[in-house]
Amino acid sequence: MVEIKLYDDFIPHAAHSIMDQAFACIEKVQQLMSFHDPASELSQINRSAFQQAVRVHPWTYAVLQRAQRVFTASSGVFDCTVANTLMDWELLPTHLPIVNPEKMNLSQAHLHCLSANKIRFTAPIVLDLGGIAKGFAIDVAIYSLRKHGVKNAVVNAGGDLRVLGNIAEQIFIRDPQAPQQLYACGELANGAIATSACYFSKAKNQGQWINALVNPYTRHALDTDHSFSVIAPNACIADALTKVVAITQNLQHPCLPLFSAQAFIL
Repeated sequence: MVEIKLYDDFIPHAAHSIMDQAFACIEKVQQLMSFHDPASELSQINRSAFQQAVRVHPWTYAVLQRAQRVFTASSGVFDCTVANTLMDWELLPTHLPIVNPEKMNLSQAHLHCLSANKIRFTAPIVLDLGGIAKGFAIDVAIYSLRKHGVKNAVVNAGGDLRVLGNIAEQIFIRDPQAPQQLYACGELANGAIATSACYFSKAKNQGQWINALVNPYTRHALDTDHSFSVIAPNACIADALTKVVAITQNLQHPCLPLFSAQAFIL
């Protein structure tokens, strides 16, 4: 669920038109980068990029470049190739080939962003952008609002949000052990916050508890009852860095200051 709030004084018709265009940007990101949609551009990349370079939409290219930046800055803690493990656990659909991560030393290092918006894999990896694309969708919605003259707004996608302007927004974080309950965690202006936790993806697979937070080094699910939040200038980076904090549980991780980010654990 995505919510857009405008605080500026627009007539209703104009406000609805502006918000519709922002929602259309979010829908475009979904169409491009959904792992669940076999017809998405991401699915086409996963099918073809090992055989040949694939030209992609500029938005997809931008997300993959940012994913590479966080992968490098975190020494591989953030890694979109955990898709193989999530498919094996049936947390992602298996409409693509599964490469067994226990038998092949695969990582996002095999993703290469070439010139002219082209992508190439140097190994048969499978990418899932679920850990970064939602933040990017929030950002492009904010850019759309700003382009149409909006100065103060909030885009909230399931608790990951970005505030445009200096009107402070009250921030609530779910209690990781009782997700229906919310904690007030202060106010945020002119920035973004994202949160990752296990409570909505936790399931059993072959007698073992699994979830969508995967350590890319061990390919084991994160075993924690905490939630991990990151505040950053934009939602894309905040979204990705929550995985770094979750996996390392290090609030002082050296890659945080590289992105002007800070973190907290609930």
